[in-house]
Amino acid sequence: MLKKIKQILNLKKLGLKLSHLIPRQHHLRGTILHRVIGDRLFDHRLWKPTNKSVSSGFAIGVFIALTPTIGVQIPLIILTTLFMRVNLPAAIAASWITNPLTAPVIYPLQYRLGLWLSGTPTINELAGYTGMLRIFFRHAKPLWVGSLLSATFCAIVVYTVVLVMWEIIDTFRKKEPNHP
Repeated sequence: MLKKIKQILNLKKLGLKLSHLIPRQHHLRGTILHRVIGDRLFDHRLWKPTNKSVSSGFAIGVFIALTPTIGVQIPLIILTTLFMRVNLPAAIAASWITNPLTAPVIYPLQYRLGLWLSGTPTINELAGYTGMLRIFFRHAKPLWVGSLLSATFCAIVVYTVVLVMWEIIDTFRKKEPNHP
């Protein structure tokens, strides 16, 4: 049984070596991203996969992906990972959970959760708004309440799962006879 699990977790045999997808420093030098952010872009904590940085990166990516910020998710993720110094590729990969196929399912569910928790805004809360602004703010509060709650919950779960899985994989790799 242990041998079977080791075979499953051996990513190189599965052909899942993903390091070639991570951009190298020489590819990023001189790009608009480098010109805007500067040399902080090359901080090793953003690129080197460690258990804490990858799990934190996934958690940040999931949190931002589950908020109604479509269109600015990647810039938000880049700024957040630069500020918190966690794994940038993991955060960007995790943000792909909301895409054109999943967003029409995720956001209505979050809206319903927000309605259930906070209800619809009262007439007094919408008093200063008319037209499209009134419609926007009528729906924005439940959507943000539901999305922030579900994003926080999912980020905590993802952080824990990735951290535990990293430790399990690391334990199996240390038990391999070829491992240094």
